[in-house]
Amino acid sequence: MKFILATQKVRAPVYASLSCKTKKDTIMKFNFTNKGKNTTVNYMGAKAYKMTPEMELYSTVVTCMVDDSYYESNADRKSRISNLIAKCSPEFVARLAVYARTEMKLRSVPVILAVELAKLYSGNEIVKRTVAGIVNRADEITEILAYYQTANKREGAKKLNRLSKQVQKGLIESFNKFDEYQFAKYNRDSAVSLRDALFLVHPKAKDEAQQAIFDKIVSDDLATPYTWETELSELGKKPFKNERAKAKAVSEKWQELLASGKLGYMAILRNLRNIVTKSSSEALDIALNVLTDEQRIRKSKQMPFRYLSAFLEINKLAKESAIFEEEKAKIKRTSEALEKALVTSCDNIPACKGKTAILSDNSGSMYGDRGGKSLVSAMSERKSADIANLFAVLYWNKCENTYVGLFGDRLIDAGLDRKANVFENFETINRAAKKCGPSTESGIFEYMEHLIKSRTMVDRIVIFSDCQVGTGCKWYDSKGNHGDNFNRLFQKYLKINPSVKVYTVDLRGYGNSMTQDNGNVVLVSGWSEKIFDMIYYIEQGSSVTEEIMKINL
Repeated sequence: MKFILATQKVRAPVYASLSCKTKKDTIMKFNFTNKGKNTTVNYMGAKAYKMTPEMELYSTVVTCMVDDSYYESNADRKSRISNLIAKCSPEFVARLAVYARTEMKLRSVPVILAVELAKLYSGNEIVKRTVAGIVNRADEITEILAYYQTANKREGAKKLNRLSKQVQKGLIESFNKFDEYQFAKYNRDSAVSLRDALFLVHPKAKDEAQQAIFDKIVSDDLATPYTWETELSELGKKPFKNERAKAKAVSEKWQELLASGKLGYMAILRNLRNIVTKSSSEALDIALNVLTDEQRIRKSKQMPFRYLSAFLEINKLAKESAIFEEEKAKIKRTSEALEKALVTSCDNIPACKGKTAILSDNSGSMYGDRGGKSLVSAMSERKSADIANLFAVLYWNKCENTYVGLFGDRLIDAGLDRKANVFENFETINRAAKKCGPSTESGIFEYMEHLIKSRTMVDRIVIFSDCQVGTGCKWYDSKGNHGDNFNRLFQKYLKINPSVKVYTVDLRGYGNSMTQDNGNVVLVSGWSEKIFDMIYYIEQGSSVTEEIMKINL
């Protein structure tokens, strides 16, 4: 096991490099845990620490896809969010909602925040600004109204009567953001229709063209949108002589869709397997040019695991037996394009100076049960461990003098290679993770004791985890103390290395922390590369709450 942190060559960072400051240099401006009696028990039955309502709400929100997780049901999380909102200032909640939508690219949980905020502060203009700030797609208008009627327990024919005036004002502003194509694209059968929303909100058209669109919504006469779903659906209704003729028509349709320029970035990313297997090499060229276009990448703002999901799907295709040479070439080009797109999307991750230890949680809860309760969402095959390992690779790729360890029943050196690309290193880390043993988190205690015994000095420790470390561990220190209290070991190490910073990157937001507030510990949360920006700002003397309060409404 290698614990020596060897100096590594890295590319020049976009940001100024991070440097770990001593206590004399700076004082952390925020506390992520409560003072005083702040102990609690985590989901593993071990000692943990409470957060302030703001930090608990933040960590819960930015890791929420409104699905059951390993330790917490969707209903329980919604209830906890609602209770936390009442304990936070409306300004913080409003800015967190917009941050979650615009920076973290989440859709459902900002709706919950806006509606729950309206229940408490119905007459406050901040509700209007929040609603307008989170509506980035036309269907989010109807989603807000649908959740509004559910949250307020409205039933019957007049279930949306007495709509909050501030919610209404925010939706009026939102109606004027979209053109006919955007309305038509998201005009779906749902609990609240777009037509219902128009009658309820009564938006004022900004011009005659906008009024004509509103009239079409009323008469249900919006033009059929040109999307891959509608086009392939219509194609599927046509008769064909045989499967060969059908395959040819599908290939031509994908070529047409891609050549039109109307296929969105996310649509291409999600349909790469179809494009590789069912379209021409020329059509694939168009798709890959879009995927690697820097401006399109920046505008799309995909979370890193989306690229990983696409890569793993293409990689799965490569392992299938009946693959022709032409398809092998297409698969290779696609994998290379996905690598380029991911690196481009994450090239603003700030580098850090000094020695960095990265620990990635590969214990059982990060992989979940057979019910899939560790998946990031019901629509994804990615698990919490996938995000942890990908983040570990991405940050290692940017930082010098770095050790990456994987912890489960034991600690394993990730064995990453500077000559390999991001996806190759992800596959390396995943292979290594299988050696961890997935039942407990003993490996994290093993690493901390090593630092203490060897008196190894590191500038920062970055932990990617669900932060539920506890009583299931089979590890005992040299004095026979059971490995169920990470904070106890960290306090020991802090006496040796008082300037060290620990960043616990909470990937599940269960509402408690592994460590006690002492000025050296910082919690950040989420599945976007924006978490690294947050680490950068914190090392410059800011805090999570301060950065969220900078969000414009």
